[in-house]
Amino acid sequence: MKLVFGLICILLIVLLIKYNEHFNNPKNKHTKPRVVVCLFGVIPRSIKYTWESININIIQKLKEKYSVDIYIFNLDVEDTKVDGVKLNKNDINIIPYNIKEEYKQHELDKTIDKFCSKIQCKIHKYSKNTNYNSIRQMYSEYRVGKFLEKNKSKYIGAVAVGPDYYILNPIKEKDFSDSIHTNKSLIYLTHVNNGSNGGYTNGLYFGKIDNLNKILFRYLLLHKYLPTKKDYEYILKKACVDSNINIRISDIIFFKIRANKKAILQTKPQHIHLIKDYNKVKYKLNKLNNKLNS
Repeated sequence: MKLVFGLICILLIVLLIKYNEHFNNPKNKHTKPRVVVCLFGVIPRSIKYTWESININIIQKLKEKYSVDIYIFNLDVEDTKVDGVKLNKNDINIIPYNIKEEYKQHELDKTIDKFCSKIQCKIHKYSKNTNYNSIRQMYSEYRVGKFLEKNKSKYIGAVAVGPDYYILNPIKEKDFSDSIHTNKSLIYLTHVNNGSNGGYTNGLYFGKIDNLNKILFRYLLLHKYLPTKKDYEYILKKACVDSNINIRISDIIFFKIRANKKAILQTKPQHIHLIKDYNKVKYKLNKLNNKLNS
């Protein structure tokens, strides 16, 4: 009898061990699909004013259905003032990022100088500084693309968003799901600032990584796009057309906040009709500016 009881105990222990091994094996758990939100550019410019809106309206909304990593690329301006303000680099740490990459702006400018000595680096009617800022922006997006290309096996999709964007309303899960499950060459953009030449709004995109990279890598094609009489937004449209990328429009609205605590809505007068409840949006902009400067 004691022998039978002992064998039963041993069997129960073996079964318990096997159960625990199965239960604790990540392969046997129901895990959420993994996506990544990428912030890029001069991160500390205004992240202390925008982070909460990005977190609530993009990251936390995505976490309802996905496991979300955060990647940041910071273009380090060092002691250079931005919008007349000396930045606090420690503001970067407001973001609970998983991966951070950086590059010195003065090093990038050497590359731009060399490039612009070979061709006319002229965009639209921009000043030299605005031309350089546009190229710096495209370089920052290119660095996002490099990261995504290297890690695309880890993620089923991505969001790329400028760190100085104050997001007014949440990303729609159905839009994000559509962007990552479609068989088409498709990305989602917004209608916030289509520029003066019928271009596409830059700085906020989501979709499959292979589709996103067709526009994030446009920095490598600047020799094809410059010089141009068109504006920065038109270069993005040209990159989409040249890569056969279809676009769909998210209803996300954002304000751009500068380091001097000035929030702006960059929508051109001819595109106001594209902004839903425009008067309410303007009211929220005025309210935000009052809060920033109180």
